Amino acid sequence: MNKSSKMLFHAQRPIASAVALALLAMAGAAQAQSSSDQSDAGMSKVEVTGTSFKRAVADQALPVTVVKAEEWIAQGMLTIDDILMSMSTASVYQPNTTAGNGNSANMRGIGSSRTLVLIDGKRVNDSSINPNVIPVSALDRTEVLRDGASSIYGSDAIGGVMNFVTKKSYTGASVTLKGTSPVKNGGGQSKGASFIVGKGDLAKDGWNVYLTADFNHQNELPQSARPELTTDARRQAAGFAPFRATRGTNSVPANVTLANGSTRVGNLTITGNPYYSSGCLPPYTTPGTNNTCYSLFNANNLTLTKEGQQASVFSKGTLAINPDHRISASLLYSSIYNRPVKNPTYGIAASIPNFPALTIGPTSPYYPGKGIVPAMPGITNQTLTLAWSLIGDLGPTVLNYDTETARANIDLDGRVGAWDYRASLWSALYRSHVTFRSGFVNSYGLLAGVANGKLNPFGLQNEEGRAYLDSISTNGQTADSGLNRLHGLDLSGSRELMDMAGGPMMLALGANAYHDSAYHSIPDTVVQSGGQTGTTAAVNERASRNVVAAYAELELPLTKALNVNVAVRTDHYSDFGSTTNPKLSFRYKANDVVMLRGAVGTGFRAPTLSERYFGAVNGPTGLTSDSYNDPVLCPGGAPGASTGGTALPGYNTTRVCAARQPINTGANPEVGPERSTTINFGAVFTPTRSLLVSLDYFNVKLRDAIGQLAQNAIFTNPAYANLFIRDANKNLLWVDDRRNNLGGVRTDGIDVTATYTFPRTSYGRVGVQLDGTYLHRFDTQVENGGEWISSINKFGPLDANAMNFRWKYGASIKWTSPKNAWSTTLNEQYKQSFEDRNADSQFYHRIDSYRVYNWSVTYSGYPKLKVTAGINNLFDRDPPVANYRNEGYASGMASPVGRTVVARATYTF
Repeated sequence: MNKSSKMLFHAQRPIASAVALALLAMAGAAQAQSSSDQSDAGMSKVEVTGTSFKRAVADQALPVTVVKAEEWIAQGMLTIDDILMSMSTASVYQPNTTAGNGNSANMRGIGSSRTLVLIDGKRVNDSSINPNVIPVSALDRTEVLRDGASSIYGSDAIGGVMNFVTKKSYTGASVTLKGTSPVKNGGGQSKGASFIVGKGDLAKDGWNVYLTADFNHQNELPQSARPELTTDARRQAAGFAPFRATRGTNSVPANVTLANGSTRVGNLTITGNPYYSSGCLPPYTTPGTNNTCYSLFNANNLTLTKEGQQASVFSKGTLAINPDHRISASLLYSSIYNRPVKNPTYGIAASIPNFPALTIGPTSPYYPGKGIVPAMPGITNQTLTLAWSLIGDLGPTVLNYDTETARANIDLDGRVGAWDYRASLWSALYRSHVTFRSGFVNSYGLLAGVANGKLNPFGLQNEEGRAYLDSISTNGQTADSGLNRLHGLDLSGSRELMDMAGGPMMLALGANAYHDSAYHSIPDTVVQSGGQTGTTAAVNERASRNVVAAYAELELPLTKALNVNVAVRTDHYSDFGSTTNPKLSFRYKANDVVMLRGAVGTGFRAPTLSERYFGAVNGPTGLTSDSYNDPVLCPGGAPGASTGGTALPGYNTTRVCAARQPINTGANPEVGPERSTTINFGAVFTPTRSLLVSLDYFNVKLRDAIGQLAQNAIFTNPAYANLFIRDANKNLLWVDDRRNNLGGVRTDGIDVTATYTFPRTSYGRVGVQLDGTYLHRFDTQVENGGEWISSINKFGPLDANAMNFRWKYGASIKWTSPKNAWSTTLNEQYKQSFEDRNADSQFYHRIDSYRVYNWSVTYSGYPKLKVTAGINNLFDRDPPVANYRNEGYASGMASPVGRTVVARATYTF
């Protein structure tokens, strides 16, 4: 069987598994037709995300997935993270171990900034937010609109809308304890608690108020607890070079080159390490190529999951003024803390332009051959450049990320004459604050410490050296801070206009306005640590804009079977002007068995304030996330590689080879808006009340996409040579990877949903469900008029780590006992195989497909107590081997934690 045949065979197996579940559901349809126990739950008319008019969820013209909170909990999901990880429409949603800005939802794989996340239909931030700000204890349901460019919430919802709907009211009190514990020791546990208390009955008393709070803490999982995931043999299987076949960069002891850029004196090569022949310094380093020492530690194999903590408080009060008018107010406050582990502490990254190199001269007692440090051939009192890591003395560089989210909302709704109305006044605040936790020092102090002989770059520090490092520590100081404020007003109303053949014609009108302001600051203390951070200038930036919008929606029931909906939205941005985006949708239901639905609309997304205004400099804003060879000054290696190259004569190896290169990833004042066209067409089959099958085709075309090239693509493709900004001597000043309007993205595929509930028997009731997405196409265009590059089941040129799977699904089967005291759910999540980053090289590697099962049992037989226990990753599947993040495993597909016990208990007073 050839490679293509094998790939087809492996792709078909999971499809067959999912199709079998759908067929299983259909097989019982005839039997269920006569069941007297049919339920019409979920068929009542409610207002659902995507339209102003109330209708049963199954009758929506737009594809909307509505899931009650208790259904998520029954599947063993304890946090918003768990919920979004299970959604097939959320292309990539994985824990981020080395960044502290949290996680974000990315519908359709076209970018998290194009997914609109709402709380009760209101914005919280001007860009993507971390959905974990929402307390699960306040959640009533999730509504996912799988159609973009919403005329109601904003035409910037190109990928879709995720609306987290809170409880309208709550009476009573309950306390919940929850937690997870991996079966394997070493870390990764989580614990949490929540409570909710409420009083008042809206129907009887005319008022209700409730308060809820949610707390979660996640322990980090160190690499040492799962060494089997990053073994040398496993890494080599993914195409990594063996450690001994890799040239070392920053290490302890430090690697050296001549400061004048030469690598040779006579016939001797002067790139190397004085401790190479003695085996370097285990466990920190091992011998590599070119007589260097290679570091065994980086950010990705120090910590597999980061430590984090989240606390949220939510309160809502509702008062019925009279039968026709109601007022409510809500308040949300959330604090999220993350402690990500970044790269190991470097002495100074040698590639930072305009920053002094870290050097050692012959006056230092630690100079090679002066008595303490072994001599090196050819070293005769020349000044040496050091590639030094302080991992042994300071550990990795660790940051504290603190974010706060607050939102206040006042709603007034009711009926005046023929109009149903709603008015909302809201205000939201998002604050971020980053501090140095450990591993950071004043870089200028580091230069002085090596120069005056107090610091030993070739080993661990003595008492004097440790004291000196403490004296220049910047730990505890602010690294970055930001603030985003939104204040807005929403008005909407709907009414019947006239009778038509299929029912009353409905009109909805609405308007909203909000002020968006942001502040960003990088203090001078960060510049003092610029040798580690790559930051070369302090920042104090402010920006703001006003947005005003108006929309109209008209529902036309042309016949009993055919409804047509016409909507249009106009947005005016104070810094971009106006845009108008129409939308047309229809629903055709000639009988109770089949319904056809479709929609077409356009979208418009202005760049966020940070994309347009923050970090807009002509120079480097930091360093590349990985090490690369300069393609001009360190030729000879594989394209985009960090090994195998040789520095040209006169250039310093530590600066141009296997180094993190200076790069500008900041804002661009010239970046413009992006536009989209979205098409949906689907069919919903409901032959019985117990069976529902829906197939929805989607087609999204994005033009003038705001984005950045993947760094790997820049260093791999010679076509991007113009992005390397150099001085007259060819020295690299910086790589220009600022945000720009690139070409576009086009993607289409099919969403599949199937649910079936078998007839109730004396043994209880069984239900099955399938939610999957099949991608037919996902193409990226780097520049307008350029080549379209497919990135289905392989990485594309824009988002470096986005994984757009051809086929991805979640399936579950649930049994409920006759008296509903017991229930159990088995959940399956599947992601197809994927081409690895090095797929085009001699080390062709394909990441294996991944299937994981989660099982949970719930008992609610006690009047006041409900207990859920389960096992996630039931069969203890390790993540597939991969190299795309230099981690050794596919962190975008699977968790490294392994089999985990999950428990949750709720006591109601």
